[in-house]
Amino acid sequence: MVFRFVILFSVFLFACGVKGSPKPPPSIVPLEVQDIHVKQYSDKPLVYFTYDKKYKDELPIKEDISFVVYRNEKKINVFINSQGNLYWFLDSFEGNENCYKLFVKTKRKESIPSKIVCIKKYEMPKVELKPPKIKLTEEGFILELEDGYLKNIYKVENQQDFTPIPSYSTSENTFLDKNVELDKNYCYYYTLALAEGVETEKSPTVCSTFKDIFPPLPPERGKIIVEGNQATLIWEESKSKDVVGYLIYKNGKLLNPVPVKTYYFIDKDYKPSDEYSVVAVDRASNKSKELKIKNE
Repeated sequence: MVFRFVILFSVFLFACGVKGSPKPPPSIVPLEVQDIHVKQYSDKPLVYFTYDKKYKDELPIKEDISFVVYRNEKKINVFINSQGNLYWFLDSFEGNENCYKLFVKTKRKESIPSKIVCIKKYEMPKVELKPPKIKLTEEGFILELEDGYLKNIYKVENQQDFTPIPSYSTSENTFLDKNVELDKNYCYYYTLALAEGVETEKSPTVCSTFKDIFPPLPPERGKIIVEGNQATLIWEESKSKDVVGYLIYKNGKLLNPVPVKTYYFIDKDYKPSDEYSVVAVDRASNKSKELKIKNE
């Protein structure tokens, strides 16, 4: 009897449409700015932060947003630059210390405030930085910088670009950037870090395209095996990592317009007086010095 009652009660609940607790409605409150920083750039505060457009429940915001900025508890109007999810603005000092907080605003709701970040004014000496010198090497770009101080190096796409986050930092007066791609243009400027959170105004920006103008190392230890009118050339590969193949010359005449990828070559028209040379070719079509091979 009890078993029948339980079954009937379950059927009643199902028929009434009771399927469990209803889901809460999606949030319309923007997520607050959680990653905010401030530093002094020259004589100005530079505030920068990242923000992914999401509501409190992590769903994406598909409506327009704006940022409301407060300096020392007063709302201010500033122009906010953006690059992807990175945002920043330059301000001026109000007294000896500025403190900032941000709100994210949509048409319907406003987020809770970000954490408060503060910066005290540093008396900036007059510093005029020389542009970095760029030297092309096989590994990448060597940047020659000012002596002294910690240097923040900024890597940007063109001469007009500015970003608040440095790409590299170094206390040396030279820096090697290996993170480059063939035939791509790169631009650099740098600042001096005079104190924690304090940077000089940037140096002029310089740009250069990374090109491979360096010949590969030649192949090594070549020898020739002769069987009648057939000569088989054998060599050890070049130690350069970007070699795509080898060109073979016979008495100064090129035998293969397309580089071979093997480490041997067969010539079926050999004469005892013939002299051969093998040249390594890299991805940028640079050619190595020749490896001469002659039957002794």
